[in-house]
Amino acid sequence: MLNPSFERREFFHLHFLRHLSQRLAGRNYAVKGGMCLRLFHRSPRLSEDMDLDVTAQVGFKTLQKAVDAILHSGSFAGSFIPQGILRLEVTKPKQTETTQRWKVALFLSENVALPAKIEFSRRQETMRPISGIPHAELLHQHQMVPFAAQFYDAQSMVAQKIQALASPSRQAARDLFDVHHLLFTLAVNKEEIPRSVPAETLRRAAEKVTQFSFQHFKGQVLPFLSESMITLYHDATFFEQMKSDVEQMLLRMAP
Repeated sequence: MLNPSFERREFFHLHFLRHLSQRLAGRNYAVKGGMCLRLFHRSPRLSEDMDLDVTAQVGFKTLQKAVDAILHSGSFAGSFIPQGILRLEVTKPKQTETTQRWKVALFLSENVALPAKIEFSRRQETMRPISGIPHAELLHQHQMVPFAAQFYDAQSMVAQKIQALASPSRQAARDLFDVHHLLFTLAVNKEEIPRSVPAETLRRAAEKVTQFSFQHFKGQVLPFLSESMITLYHDATFFEQMKSDVEQMLLRMAP
């Protein structure tokens, strides 16, 4: 069972993505990060925010106009009332050529709101997203008709997540959880990974894995899992096994 606050955010992001996919049809964009894993790669980890990549093909003004038109549409806002979201409050705290960010408050009452964020990065000259339909179980859960959107495939996501895990400036236990999901639940092609991720990066990622404690995992990941998953991972034994599995696999892939 999902936490109601996450369920509402997830419905919001799915609904937004459906509208965005129509407005950006024929243009290059891709859902990435935790939301990509959740919507398209069956991750049990919930997410509050949606991150996407776009190329220069999707210009600053084009994107701003498209997103503003969606978020400020009366019919769009009205579709959330049955979910208990009475109104949306939208701000644009960052709008540059490389990063365009919108923050949306989902008001459940006059004084209670759930925060959500939508962020686009325009840092890549080229990208190779694929097109597909969000996971059928999620669409059924949110009573939403199927729609197609662009996202990164599992092979691209595992390379991105390993690089994030290896980053010296980042200490996110969710990267460990996500890499484990990609390597062992989705069973990506492990022979392909060393072709896109340098051996030194694989070794740094393996070293980072050893630095995470169960307290990190309890604080950064458990609150973003469903009740059944929290019960499974509440025991540190499962966490330590996950660490060991990911560390050994990363080291095995590093020549």
